[in-house]
Amino acid sequence: MTDTGTPVRYEIGSDVLLLLSIPGLLSVVYFLTPTTLQQQLALTPSDPQWYTVFTAAYVHASVSHLSGNLIGYFLAVGFAYGLCLHTNRRQWFRRTTIALLLVTPIVVNVGNLLAFGTFLPENTGYSRGFSGVVGGFVGFLLVAFVVAVKDTYGSELAKVVGESLVLFLMLLVSVVYSGGIQPLVAGLVTFGIGLQVIGTLYERDWELPMVDVASRAFAFRVVSGGLVVTVLAVLVVSLFPVGLVEGGTFTNIVGHGVGLIVGVLVSTGLKNI
Repeated sequence: MTDTGTPVRYEIGSDVLLLLSIPGLLSVVYFLTPTTLQQQLALTPSDPQWYTVFTAAYVHASVSHLSGNLIGYFLAVGFAYGLCLHTNRRQWFRRTTIALLLVTPIVVNVGNLLAFGTFLPENTGYSRGFSGVVGGFVGFLLVAFVVAVKDTYGSELAKVVGESLVLFLMLLVSVVYSGGIQPLVAGLVTFGIGLQVIGTLYERDWELPMVDVASRAFAFRVVSGGLVVTVLAVLVVSLFPVGLVEGGTFTNIVGHGVGLIVGVLVSTGLKNI
């Protein structure tokens, strides 16, 4: 469901304030609250308090931990907002943003409790950080991009683009952890993308979609789409790094993956409300 009319300045201004309030809150918690309070707000898998499944997302272990999450947040939420404005879906953006801020920390940290309790029950450290929520916004950005393609070129192309992009991002994660392109994985991804293209063309009786490739608007959309895909690739690589332990801090890729899935599900579920 698209919004009616063009948002006026104060509406966009209120959106910007909403988006900036999150970095402000995270900074206040890190820089202006006592360390003992931050430890109480963090999740301790060996002795969890019920409220920490939410509050743990809003505390950080170091300045680099905080700044890294803020950079990821700004990239994901900024591009998602731009796509939602382009497709006149500002209210969808606001609903999804609020839902991700409230729901993602709980789902991610419940997942952390289950994962740590099953595989690392002896862990006595803290689980904290906004990266799971950043993963949620990355999932939102992925959905917003596919929706923008659908609104511009139709559902058939959006289906091909969406499924191909997911396969490409999975290939990228495979390259990160294997240290190179694995022929089998690359072949399966290529086969999957080709199958999507052939299936779509078959449904259209092999008729290519009519797109004015010589227009300036098409060139702008290609460049913009390429930029969004590049940002998605950078964010996914940052969420699933090859080095899981740096500076004594463990990167919880399980939480990142859960956050990304939550972002996809929540944004998709709220799209037509």
